[in-house]
Amino acid sequence: MSASNCSVFSCETFWCLSLFRPSERSGEDVDIILTRLREVKTFQRFPPPLLLQICACAFYECLEKGITLFRQGDIGTSWYAVLSGSLDVKVSETANHQDAVTICTLGIGTAFGESILDNTPRHATIVSSETSELLRIEQREFKSLWEKYRQSLAGLLAPPYGAMEGGSNNDRLTDKDSMNSDSANKIPSEKLRRAGKVLRNAILSRAPHMIRDRKYHLKTYKQCCVGTELVDWLVMQSACVLTRSHAVGMWQALLEEGVLNHVDQELGFQDKYLFYRFLDDEEEDTPLPSEEEKRESEEELPETILFLAQIGPDALLRLILRKSPGQRTGDDLEIIYDELLHIKALAHLSNTVKRELASVVIFESHAKAGTVLFNQGEEGTSWYIIQKGSVNVVIYGKGLYLLHLNMCMRWIKHVMST
Repeated sequence: MSASNCSVFSCETFWCLSLFRPSERSGEDVDIILTRLREVKTFQRFPPPLLLQICACAFYECLEKGITLFRQGDIGTSWYAVLSGSLDVKVSETANHQDAVTICTLGIGTAFGESILDNTPRHATIVSSETSELLRIEQREFKSLWEKYRQSLAGLLAPPYGAMEGGSNNDRLTDKDSMNSDSANKIPSEKLRRAGKVLRNAILSRAPHMIRDRKYHLKTYKQCCVGTELVDWLVMQSACVLTRSHAVGMWQALLEEGVLNHVDQELGFQDKYLFYRFLDDEEEDTPLPSEEEKRESEEELPETILFLAQIGPDALLRLILRKSPGQRTGDDLEIIYDELLHIKALAHLSNTVKRELASVVIFESHAKAGTVLFNQGEEGTSWYIIQKGSVNVVIYGKGLYLLHLNMCMRWIKHVMST
């Protein structure tokens, strides 16, 4: 197959992988391949010696759309990793491949083919759903890598080879618990922490009266702001802030990271007379920003607001989905409906059904990798869409598959992988 249809690897890398057999590759060839593999997230977690050995022994394959890589029941001879494109995983309960059902799609960074470790038949049929690039390692070389780097490779494989942490439905977070856990237990990212500092300094420079001690029901709350005032202030700062709801989402993005907090650590951000406090004000006697810090914050403010304006809509959606269906307003339902319109996995549903879904879907968060969502054989009570992250699907006796962003999932055992 020609390299013209393949996009991830440069012509130079393609030449090294496809023309030269592993035994013929020079040190320079391996360096070229290594550089490209480091661009794939899955390989970034591997130690350098393992990566180098993969570069030295791997083959390259490029499949056009609709090509069957192998069939359920075949005896495997190779292990694969997806470099670009995607492949459908099809499973049949009979020997007839015509009735095979697609259970999930393998995306970039997915590894599969671990049945070669014990020479068991392939658990599914793999078919390219678009032009796809694969890295292939033959059985003997993969077994050798497995013996040396089992711990690094185990995270990609299903039990009994990979590690799996059990759990129960009690591991799930309720709407309120997941919201509190997001902000209370998370260490803020450097970018969002800086965004909070810039906004705090700008408020202290432009409207210092907004951050002050406040009394409510005979209790004093130190150095806090009011939700409505924060929304008012943000809307006035930039045309990037389109509506008050947009501003709520921007503040919610900071609250989810713990950069801004409700004074009682209980609520998401609301455009109401509720008290919120910046992370920098959580400690008593926090010094005011210097003139130099105020100047730097003024310079960074436009870029900070633009950044929050971009991530605000997603934070607003999560905030709405955490509400119980009965608490959602008409505007809330429109925001959820608009999001459902853009989910590929729901494209086959009518708009009427999507509007019905908007009124009943709820948010569920699993921050810990390895959490079991439900077990194979349990009676199902819910239907899911993956909004962020990915989920391992473990079918006992058949292996592991990976579900990605915006896929629907049900009835099979799921283990959170990110």
